[in-house]
Amino acid sequence: MATQDIQDQPQRRQSAPVPGPVSFDLSTAAASAVRRTTGMLLRHKLLIGTVIVLGTGIAGLVALRMTPLYTAQTLIMVEHRKNQVMNYQEVVSGLSTELGALQSEVAILKSPAFAEKVVDKLGLMNDPEFNAALRPEQTNWFYYLNPKNWMPDSWWNSARGDRPEITLSPEEKTANERTSVVNSFIENLAVRPQGRSYVIAVDFDSEDPRKASLIANTIGEMYLVDQLDEKFKAAKRATAWLEERITELRREAKTTGEAAEKYRAESGLTNANGETTLIAQQLAELNTSYVLARTKRQEAEAKLREVTTLAQSPRGVSAIGDVLGSPLIQALRQQEVELQRKIADAANKYGARHPTLTALQSELRDLQGQIKADVGRIVQNLSNEVEVERGREAALKTNLDQLQAQRNQQQESNVTLRTLERDAETSQTMYEAMLTRFQEIAGQTEIQQPDARIVSEAAIPLNPSQPNKKMIVLLALIASATLGVLLAMLREQSERGFRSPHQFESATGVRSLGIVPAIGRRRRGTSPADYAIEKPMSAFAEAMQNLRTTLLLANPDGHQRVILFSSSVPGEGKSSIAAAFARICANAGQKTIILDCDMRRKGLHPMLGLENRHGLYEVLSGECAPNEVIQTDPRTGLHFIASGRGSALPQDMLGSSRMHQLISRLALEYDRVILDSPPVLAVSEGKLLAALADQTVFIVHWGKTKRETAMAGLKEIVEAGGEVVGVLFSQVDIRRHAQYEFPDSGRYHGYRRYYAN
Repeated sequence: MATQDIQDQPQRRQSAPVPGPVSFDLSTAAASAVRRTTGMLLRHKLLIGTVIVLGTGIAGLVALRMTPLYTAQTLIMVEHRKNQVMNYQEVVSGLSTELGALQSEVAILKSPAFAEKVVDKLGLMNDPEFNAALRPEQTNWFYYLNPKNWMPDSWWNSARGDRPEITLSPEEKTANERTSVVNSFIENLAVRPQGRSYVIAVDFDSEDPRKASLIANTIGEMYLVDQLDEKFKAAKRATAWLEERITELRREAKTTGEAAEKYRAESGLTNANGETTLIAQQLAELNTSYVLARTKRQEAEAKLREVTTLAQSPRGVSAIGDVLGSPLIQALRQQEVELQRKIADAANKYGARHPTLTALQSELRDLQGQIKADVGRIVQNLSNEVEVERGREAALKTNLDQLQAQRNQQQESNVTLRTLERDAETSQTMYEAMLTRFQEIAGQTEIQQPDARIVSEAAIPLNPSQPNKKMIVLLALIASATLGVLLAMLREQSERGFRSPHQFESATGVRSLGIVPAIGRRRRGTSPADYAIEKPMSAFAEAMQNLRTTLLLANPDGHQRVILFSSSVPGEGKSSIAAAFARICANAGQKTIILDCDMRRKGLHPMLGLENRHGLYEVLSGECAPNEVIQTDPRTGLHFIASGRGSALPQDMLGSSRMHQLISRLALEYDRVILDSPPVLAVSEGKLLAALADQTVFIVHWGKTKRETAMAGLKEIVEAGGEVVGVLFSQVDIRRHAQYEFPDSGRYHGYRRYYAN
């Protein structure tokens, strides 16, 4: 039957009718989720409470042992407006107010170099708060809470794989100690910009409030001094460099100037620009003379050509006289004209042969000869004058060519001169610029100002800033509670056992026979079989009654009388439940016998308070008859066959024909034949007994037996041919079981007023 249930479960699920539209109530679902969560927390409240108590207690203890620290704050504002006394360019430019610049200043304030200056100024090397070497060795109980102090440092170094210690010189030890103090100082320092303003907040923590205020104010003062010092150092470096550079430039300007002047003098250049030199002046004058000489030569040649031409013309001398405009020629021409007039008068008056006429004609010839001679001399003079002008022109041309050649050479020299002059001018300009900058820097030295100012000095703090003990305890409470809940959830998820018959039924299809509550701690010394009789109104006894009723309803005709109590592994309460169930049945008037079929452990007879001198082993081996080994429980009249004292193989004995005959005989004589079986996964006898029994009650330890183990045990029984009538959960914590959201949650626990435990 059970095999068919397990095999047919998927088919039943597949053939289940499709439900119609269901209205989903969000409030109901939320309430169910809240109940499940609350139940989970209640189930693991001990774990959660332990974690909360430990976590909060340790945090509170640590907070109480922590040294209170006081925080002093100094506010420094980076100047974004400058007092411009002189319009000089500074050696070190002012600070930018951009975020990157502010972060740079924050880095400077937190730098080891700056911290070292403050440490030196305040002598913090001798302060035990910062110098760990000066602190007394901690030997109190809190010191031993640190696991690092449980082993020597050499062991820790070996575990970390550190190199062996290196012997340091006194100077190196001092340097390391100094570095340690500086690092401790930086750990107590906090520097941050205040929002988007130009203000930088400097916070310092110390065990002494006055010391915290002193250090915070000293940091602000040292920061301003450090800015001025950097400016002075920069100005000093710039001044020293400018002095050297000015000296070099002065020497260079002098050298280049002298070189230019020397070259100008050697080249005959008269001024720095080289535009109006001596050669240029001579060339201009000579060129003018040459032009004049050429003009005169051309005029003389023209006049000579004209005179020569006129001399050959019919007009002859008369034309020459007019051209030359010579007073002598003109006077002679007038005399010639007068003589010609006289000759004409004499010819008219005296005739051709008159001596007077002859004399006048002779005088005219002499005069004309004189005129011709004078004209010849004039022409000769013109010819000589042309030659003179030509010679003079040639001489001037030669001189002009020579001066032009010198001028060309001087032009080339002028280029070199201009280069030298530019070099000299550049050197002079740089010298003057450097000299001016030197004077500006010298003027700035006396009026240097820092680029920041302190807007709020640190006051002496009255209350410690840390530790915030209330906050630490609160956070520890929250963290430990969260951790406890997480551990509870992890524990809940890691539970491998079944918490409800409903779970088992959903996983295997095997029906539930109910749950058996665990007996209270006060009754732990009493066996379940005794407890069921002593407390007939208890929840445990009611669970046995419920099991008896369920089995009666499952077997209305009464044919299935042999009932096997089996489990997967030992310790699930199978024997205790079998003994208690047998007593309940016997006490109810049913003729009941119980057999201890576990020949290995033989633990049923102590539960009933009976002996194990002879029993099932002796019956199956033929040493005794069944009537000889049956014992009677004096409290209920229950018949009992112990396991016996033999040592043969149990599987051979329980699988024999005598065992079959014994069970068949007892089934005829008794209303209930109860078999206490060994665990089916531990030994093989359980499967043999499952085949002999009419019904098998499968016992599962609530929340303990792994699901895989329980299902494997059930499978062994089914495969052996046993008919599993149902599963019964044993040792159920009804209080915790009530905290689950299962259909049977709260059973026995929710109705405790009905039971007398």
